[in-house]
Amino acid sequence: MFKTLLVGLAAAAAVVSTGSVATAQTASPAPQTSYTFVAQWQIPRAQWATWTTDFDKNTRPVLEKLASAGTLNGWGAYETIVHSEDGFTHGVWWSATSYAGIETARGELLKASMASTSLAGATKHADLYLRTITGGGKPSSGANGYLSVAQYLVKPGSAQDWKAAFDKYEKPTLDEAVAKGILLGYSVDVEDVHTQNPGWRWVATVSPSAEADDQVSAAFDAAEAKMTPEERKTMGLQRQALLEPGTHRDLYAKIVRHWSK
Repeated sequence: MFKTLLVGLAAAAAVVSTGSVATAQTASPAPQTSYTFVAQWQIPRAQWATWTTDFDKNTRPVLEKLASAGTLNGWGAYETIVHSEDGFTHGVWWSATSYAGIETARGELLKASMASTSLAGATKHADLYLRTITGGGKPSSGANGYLSVAQYLVKPGSAQDWKAAFDKYEKPTLDEAVAKGILLGYSVDVEDVHTQNPGWRWVATVSPSAEADDQVSAAFDAAEAKMTPEERKTMGLQRQALLEPGTHRDLYAKIVRHWSK
């Protein structure tokens, strides 16, 4: 399964945008320097519908304006599908190739958020300031899609080995999925502003549909089936050597709105 192989991405492991499939036939690499700011909230259930309305009225116009001006190269909003007792229910991300772009957007979005009744009623809030270290995607926009984020804690001193294993075991399948339009984008991110353990890695994938997620899962199954027993054993041993045990977490969310350059 796709999730199973992603667990092994440290062996061989935002945010990206999603939407309609673009016409390009090959995946393009992520910008050399790309930053993503993720704002997350815990919204009371009674205000979930209000949150989407608030986003379209107050937040979306700001993001669209900044995208048109070239300040942003991507943005999106999502609703969490799998909930936890103390987790976040909604989030917004925006991406740029500079600190100035991220900060310009943050300032304007903060002003716009003052009119949001659902954000005013949020019971919890946290931010992530991420930097993309690898990825790929196609231009897209729309109101459909699914966001999957796998979070992994890499052991101290293992960052380079982790990245090499990801490039060997995971990246080829992800790039092929983007090229075929099965995935609309993916990224591997680290915190640029550290508020958590510096060893955390976020692996985000965006698909146009749940059916596409099934196809991605099948692609990873097929890739694993091509390995020899010795190769699978080596991958498993690397996983144990590079990842802190018991720390893996997932986010699975429905995209509300999105755009990607």
